[in-house]
Amino acid sequence: MRYYCPHCWYDSWNENFTLCPRCGYRVNEFDQQDYVDKLINALGHHAGEVRHWAVMILAQRKEKRAIPYLERLQLESKDPSLVKAAEEAVKKIVSQED
Repeated sequence: MRYYCPHCWYDSWNENFTLCPRCGYRVNEFDQQDYVDKLINALGHHAGEVRHWAVMILAQRKEKRAIPYLERLQLESKDPSLVKAAEEAVKKIVSQED
């Protein structure tokens, strides 16, 4: 079975995967994060469809905490559809703030 670090997405075959050898993240701390933090973390996932789903859900939930992460995604992503999705998500979230 494969295991992944939920912080940096390091791939491991070690079933005793409690401390990520790449980033030092304590994997068991992931369970203690709230749902929004997990979604924000998923914006950095290596699979594009996971990032798209996270953007969509954050927009639907109108999560204001996600705005800086979505804005960073717009600047750093090389995927034009993801950039557009993040832009639309920010617009949707901001429009609900007024």
